[in-house]
Amino acid sequence: MQRVGPRFVGPALVLAVFFAWCSATFGQEGAAGSQQPKNVILMISDGAGFNSWLATEYYRGTHGREIYDGDGWIKLACTTYPLNTSSKPKNSGKQDEALVYDPAKAWDAETGYRYLKTTATDSAAAGTALATGIKTYNNAINWTDENQPIMGKTLPEIAHGLGKSAGVVTSVQWSHATPATLGGAHNVSRNNYAEIADEMLKAEYLQVIMGAGHPCFDDDGRRKTDEPSDKDCQYVGGKEHWQSLSSGKHPKGWTLIQTPEEFAQLAEGDTPTKVLGTAEVATTLQQGRGGALGLVKEAIVNSKPFEVPKNQNVPSLELMTRAALNVLDNNPKGFFLMIEGGAVDWANHANQGGRMIEEQSDFLAAVQAVCDWVEKHSSWEETLVILTADHDCGLPWGPESDVQPFQPITDAGSGNMPGLHYNHIAHSNSLVPVFAKGAGAARLHEFVRGKDDRAGETWGFSGEYIDNTDIFRLIESALRAGP
Repeated sequence: MQRVGPRFVGPALVLAVFFAWCSATFGQEGAAGSQQPKNVILMISDGAGFNSWLATEYYRGTHGREIYDGDGWIKLACTTYPLNTSSKPKNSGKQDEALVYDPAKAWDAETGYRYLKTTATDSAAAGTALATGIKTYNNAINWTDENQPIMGKTLPEIAHGLGKSAGVVTSVQWSHATPATLGGAHNVSRNNYAEIADEMLKAEYLQVIMGAGHPCFDDDGRRKTDEPSDKDCQYVGGKEHWQSLSSGKHPKGWTLIQTPEEFAQLAEGDTPTKVLGTAEVATTLQQGRGGALGLVKEAIVNSKPFEVPKNQNVPSLELMTRAALNVLDNNPKGFFLMIEGGAVDWANHANQGGRMIEEQSDFLAAVQAVCDWVEKHSSWEETLVILTADHDCGLPWGPESDVQPFQPITDAGSGNMPGLHYNHIAHSNSLVPVFAKGAGAARLHEFVRGKDDRAGETWGFSGEYIDNTDIFRLIESALRAGP
């Protein structure tokens, strides 16, 4: 006869009740910090150290009120140094200890700038560290210092092995260093664009590739009169690839889209399985434009943000982001997506403060689009979002920072150029920000390697920093653990 009344409660039921209580008690933020994600979105503002983010906040009038300042976001710093500064494999595999970030050296009033300038990574080595967790030489696309490809160990390859989809989106040529590394390519040199693009197009693990690099258009989005040359086609894998893509007959099944209208259509409704978005512009969506005035570099340096009308025949990074998400979220097992604001770096290299603010603003619009997608189509309990930079560029500091090292950038109010001065035309070894929210984000604290009190005081956070290889470790563990 079946017994009626109190019964033995098994361990599984006890645990289920306990975790339900924890979720109800500690709320969404606590749950999101501890769960494992179904989707991972890594957003990289290339070349944007802390001061590029800060200057843009000042111009936007949003300092302390940006989306990443809100509830649930974790804020740390990140080191970016490479294994060595060689441009080719040294066959040592040993860390050059002189490059490892040292707060005392970084903030020295007499030698700090020189230290930061001479110990910097490039985007290829930084991208490799983010994509594989392995430090390498400058110039390497998922390639070791021992001259070997890092096969099967990049984030998109790992995602593919787990049945997830993967994609990369950028505002520069889609075979450039950051989309190449985070797109799972492998090459001894970042400059082998045609080889890199060829590998990306042939890869089984990519479902979305979007960016610039169109062989038939210039930087102002004007169609060239001549047929594209082999050099023009290098960023899209060569003439043969481009011809098959343009005719809709690519052997790997890519659907080519090019116009803003096509990107907008892709952002809604049904989507193809694999999409290659190549905007109708040469190097960057907007940063390289001269506009109707045909501005030369010197004039652009002094131009204010958004003073020159934007190219109208290209999608924004925000629109490309929405389109990519609409393709990738078809996979019930989830996806990995890298989104790069690639031309922040280009503007900082050229010491174009106004263009830097434009590009960072466009990147932040894409961040908003990602967060809107999470809250409308997913949740913070199943999606992890990480914002960071691959390195600093230009050493932008205050208006008299050439004579007063590390003078803070000055706030001139919303809509006005902040007071800043560039102290370099290339990359630096400065700390960069990292923000994270969503499933598993709290684990970033497990990777803290040190504390830079001066950085914390200057940029308003704890001063604790991780390394770029730790971002890979967090994402890899999240992908492998699953929801």
